[in-house]
Amino acid sequence: MVRRECRWPLAVPGIVVGLLLSGCAGGPDATERTRPAVAAGEFGTPDCVLRHIVADFDVLDDRNLILFAAGGAEAYHVQVSPPATELRFTDALALESRSTRICGYAGDALLVDVAGQGPRRLAVIGVFRLDEAALAGLRARFGHGPPRPPAVVQPGAGAVIERDLGGDP
Repeated sequence: MVRRECRWPLAVPGIVVGLLLSGCAGGPDATERTRPAVAAGEFGTPDCVLRHIVADFDVLDDRNLILFAAGGAEAYHVQVSPPATELRFTDALALESRSTRICGYAGDALLVDVAGQGPRRLAVIGVFRLDEAALAGLRARFGHGPPRPPAVVQPGAGAVIERDLGGDP
């Protein structure tokens, strides 16, 4: 009969040290540490936005975006949860609420189209109205330049096509 010696007393310190080292290595990666943090209400004042006036948006990261009212007259900082990388690549989004307003209350949501999977529902956890200084500060925090001017449709005569219909080449 072969008898194995138990070496628990010698193995325990090695296991504990290994677990401690692996815990330190499993911390946030460099992108997590450099991600800008925004406290609720740090930019702007708590408010609600009417769903039907939202005409444009600017995504800051996977948790924060700016909604613009028609004509760019009003801007709102919106925070969502859970974080969604799809938000950075979307061209369209929808707002969902039990009323006509999005305030960050239970039931307020942002729908983002995920290719091949349909819409993903993100809870809206905060809405803050931005004045010009707050908008500039929020954009600067996330490394975005000045906001793009709203599109203005210019009336014009249309395309002009000239063609010589005469017979001589």
